[in-house]
Amino acid sequence: MRYTEKKLFDFMDSEREVCVTCTDGQIFSGRCWAYCAVENEEEGGVFEPSLDVGPGTVLYISRIEKIEFID
Repeated sequence: MRYTEKKLFDFMDSEREVCVTCTDGQIFSGRCWAYCAVENEEEGGVFEPSLDVGPGTVLYISRIEKIEFID
């Protein structure tokens, strides 16, 4: 499934825990924080929105296969 930057922010704004499955099969779960493409470009040179799930796990939108609420 393809997600938009807005959808990533919707998941963050819900303040619910999520389970994120990546395109390589890795799974991450917990509260999430969304970052816009512009912010990621300024911080790390990658113009792509991302989702931070758990401590230090930044997942760019191109790596995200599926996002589901845990509860």
